[in-house]
Amino acid sequence: IATWLAVMWVLLWGDLTPANVLSGVAVAVALVLVFPPPPPNDDPLVVRPVAAASFLVWFLWQLVITNVVIAREVLLPRSRSDIRPAVVAVRLRTRSGRLATIIANAITLTPGTLTIDARGRPAVLFVHVLSFESIEATRAEVEDLERRIVLAFGTSEDVALMDPVADAPIDADPQGSATP
Repeated sequence: IATWLAVMWVLLWGDLTPANVLSGVAVAVALVLVFPPPPPNDDPLVVRPVAAASFLVWFLWQLVITNVVIAREVLLPRSRSDIRPAVVAVRLRTRSGRLATIIANAITLTPGTLTIDARGRPAVLFVHVLSFESIEATRAEVEDLERRIVLAFGTSEDVALMDPVADAPIDADPQGSATP
């Protein structure tokens, strides 16, 4: 951080002189000592190259499909439009703030959807959809996106949370014990 501050100092002065460099280093060191940077984020991000490439190809294809659907809706309006806006709350399974941010941004990048709010940890995303079908369908799409992103960039703990067995509802049997 101190290096970045010193470089910014010199750039703001506009002259690369020994006096500017020395004063920039002095100011940067003083700022870092007086206002120490926060500890590094303990929210790791793992890149699995094959899964990341697979996600990227899938996501780009989804962008093509949604762009075509939205363009068709705009250019060829029908008497009965497919536009039925809604906001759906979706609870993510991952506890990672970084992964939640990637998921929220991927939703927003996709035409016809927009993440309008994110709260808590694990995050609850409030997703605006342009062509609402059902709450279950919207949640299933976001959960699929989450699964793909976590498999590409999540830690082994995050990946374990995507296990479908862990997501199965628990039903009570006649004996009163819970079974998945």
